[in-house]
Amino acid sequence: MSEQKGGLGGLGGFVEKAKEALTDERIDQVADLVKGRTSDSVDKHVDTVAEQAKKLNDR
Repeated sequence: MSEQKGGLGGLGGFVEKAKEALTDERIDQVADLVKGRTSDSVDKHVDTVAEQAKKLNDR
């Protein structure tokens, strides 16, 4: 397998772009969409995942 030019630097750029796109507000929007399309019993799990995503995004 050949490495892409830039190695992990290219991947790091992708991660930074993803972090910029996944703001806390956007995470909340997606969580609300998921909760709107699933049963109420799933809501607490969606909220937990959303909170974890926000924490990881702050790194």
